[in-house]
Amino acid sequence: MTGELEKERVDAILIEQFRALRRQIPFMYALTVVNAIFLGFALHGAVSPWLNVATPAVLTLAALARASVWLRRRDEQPSPDAIRSYLKGTFVAATVLSIAFGAWGLLLFEQVEMLGRTCIALYTFIGVVSCSYCLQSLPRAGRLVVICGTMPITVRLLFSGSWFLGGLGMDLVFVGILLMRMLADNHRGFIEVVSSRADMAAEQVRARTAEQHAHRLAYHDPLTGLPNRRALEEGLHAVLADETCEPRGSLLIVDLDRFKAINDVHGHAAGDHLLRKAARRLSICVGAGGETYRLGGDEFAIVLRDGDRDFSCDVAQKIVRTMAEPFQMEELVHHIGASVGIALFPHDGQARETLMRRADVALYKAKQLGRSQYRAFEPAMDAEIRRRLVLEGELREDLAEARFVPHYQPIVDLASGRITGFELLARWARADGADVGPDQFIPIAEECGLTTQLMLTLLEQACVDARVWDPRLTLAINISPAQLKEPGLSERLLDVLRRLEFPPQRLEVEITEDALIVDEISARSTIEALKRCGIRVALDDFGTGYSSIQHLRMIRIDKIKIDRSFVQAMARDAEAMRIIRAIIGLASSLGLPVTAEGIEDLQAAAFLQSLGCNHGQGYLFGRPMPKQEVDLLLSSAFGHAIPATGKRAAA
Repeated sequence: MTGELEKERVDAILIEQFRALRRQIPFMYALTVVNAIFLGFALHGAVSPWLNVATPAVLTLAALARASVWLRRRDEQPSPDAIRSYLKGTFVAATVLSIAFGAWGLLLFEQVEMLGRTCIALYTFIGVVSCSYCLQSLPRAGRLVVICGTMPITVRLLFSGSWFLGGLGMDLVFVGILLMRMLADNHRGFIEVVSSRADMAAEQVRARTAEQHAHRLAYHDPLTGLPNRRALEEGLHAVLADETCEPRGSLLIVDLDRFKAINDVHGHAAGDHLLRKAARRLSICVGAGGETYRLGGDEFAIVLRDGDRDFSCDVAQKIVRTMAEPFQMEELVHHIGASVGIALFPHDGQARETLMRRADVALYKAKQLGRSQYRAFEPAMDAEIRRRLVLEGELREDLAEARFVPHYQPIVDLASGRITGFELLARWARADGADVGPDQFIPIAEECGLTTQLMLTLLEQACVDARVWDPRLTLAINISPAQLKEPGLSERLLDVLRRLEFPPQRLEVEITEDALIVDEISARSTIEALKRCGIRVALDDFGTGYSSIQHLRMIRIDKIKIDRSFVQAMARDAEAMRIIRAIIGLASSLGLPVTAEGIEDLQAAAFLQSLGCNHGQGYLFGRPMPKQEVDLLLSSAFGHAIPATGKRAAA
């Protein structure tokens, strides 16, 4: 870097030297021509015509030729290498012409009387001073002019034998010395000025570069190179504030589906690579009809200009379809997706904040409907989001006031019909009596990070309730992937069990396969801590996620639960039947018990039991019920939810 700066400084000095010489040298040669003509005219008749006519004519032609060369360079912008060549030529020409003028002056000096000699010395003095002034930016040439132009006359004056001429020679010596010092000092000042100017220019370039870099950092995402959220906000504000015409277009918010799992499993480097590829695909989908932005994380935005609802939906559909295609990443192939929310302007809002919020609302609706979809904003969505915010506030208040109560759904042994335990489920006992189901409040609790607090609150009450039941009955609780990543979860669970003196062997934790995909290390650490204390672990909804025998080996699962979707479809769907047979066969080979969810009739229970399924759960055995109903069920049926499979169930 230092070498480059030094080269730039040297080149800047060369350019300034060229510019100064381009202005001064033609004037120098013009002065030289005038001196030659007038000196020849002043000595007419006193010297040979060869000396006062022919010689000045030759010198004049040479000076005019060099002057014309420099005049042709007035508008030229040569390179530093070309300037070096020009300066070298100027140095040679100055040397030759100064020697020629010095020799001519000496020859004239020998042929005239004292007055003529004084005149020659005067013209020589004026010429040398003028030429050295014009050559200040090229001091080597200036010094040669002083030496070669004045030395012959000066030496002759000093040794002329005349006090008058000798004194004049001494004056010329001192003038020459002063001229040498002037050339050195002026050139040093010239270099300092040019260097300072070059440094200032370089500093300005660095400042502009730094400003451009800072601007790019401020308005662009360094990972993908796309404009960032700040650029979107300012750009969208400018579009909406344009008073020359009514703005028409749309804002699309794009969220990548299943990206987080890939980022967690394969690392941030793989995630960054995937984001760059996704950004390129989005830019291609949008084309010249809009601008793509990265908002942060796995969220992007697109502004489409002059597009109606149909055009915006076409672009969104293209994005969903394109992002669903596989991403080839070195040795791996990743499958993600994209959900898109659309807000039109001015139809859905004329303010930036309103548009962004409504595009987010539409995106939330698209993800709520199953992901890899797009939705355009509708006023009903806004009302739904507002209701959700109200529910969130009420959820926080009622959680603090213990308005969430445990309900229990029986789990039975399919062979004997005996109840073996209950799954703990949450119900919201609202003060207004409104029915808000788990499908509504559980997602809100998960998004707000309240799931663990809710689960621990219910577990405390469930431990109190279950202490009076048969000690062989188990309690099953669900733990989400997000909960499984929380530090200290196992300690908090065990603390509840210790305080309420509830045996850990009676507790069963149900996790999904997605929890193992999201963070294998955290999942394994938490589960091993639970199992060391005697808590059992069941793999819930088996077959619906990324099912793998590796998962069963990784954490030593105690039980497999077949998802209700397969059980309820097996009577009409051969594929579901084959999956159930495969799951039960796999569990049997691994020595693991199997629980089937969603059993609603005796025929399904009998068939599953014949396949080797151990336990069942569903409306056939009982809906989720409060503690009072559980007590009645256990006392009336003596621990049986149904008779042994194959017999009619008691009403």
